[in-house]
Amino acid sequence: MSEHDEGGTDETERTKSAPVSDAIPLGDGETVVWVGRPRWTVALPAVAVGLVLALAAGVVAWRTGFWPLYAVVPFGLALAGWREVARRGVQYAVTDRAVYVKRGVLGRRVTQVTLDTVQNSSSRQSVSGSLFGYGTVHVAVAGGADLAFDRVDDPSGVRRLLDDQLQQTSGELPGSLDDWRAVRGEVRALRRALANDDGQR
Repeated sequence: MSEHDEGGTDETERTKSAPVSDAIPLGDGETVVWVGRPRWTVALPAVAVGLVLALAAGVVAWRTGFWPLYAVVPFGLALAGWREVARRGVQYAVTDRAVYVKRGVLGRRVTQVTLDTVQNSSSRQSVSGSLFGYGTVHVAVAGGADLAFDRVDDPSGVRRLLDDQLQQTSGELPGSLDDWRAVRGEVRALRRALANDDGQR
């Protein structure tokens, strides 16, 4: 899910290597499966309004000689620029352990949901989303507020990646292989101790 949609699967694959924000607290050995952010069209209305405002103010000030109107020009440009900066301040990530939503530019807020609390996911596309390949992925969370990846490219592909991780997580036993080997060793030692007890009686 890069900034431009040029085909569903390729875009999904390409996003796996995208950099993850430092604000997202990845654990040791945690593998990033997908990273994305809202499509650039989210900022388009505010950018258009800001540029039109700046242009109109500049033209009117130049033609009428009413110079104070020039003060509106930087305001319009700032409006356009800030909306794009705000869009870039949002990042979504799916790893082999959790789902993350990071928001904010100056003040950052990160929502983290572990995969074992995710109940299911769904994707939705509007008419324009279907035409241009973007949509929203909803993540239903047990006992908490649901999450949404708004206006991401190839939402069905993102949902498939998330569902794959959920299936892998549900099929895993808790603990590492070393943990289970240690448990096996303890059980064997307990059996030997019980056998020795019985032999001494």
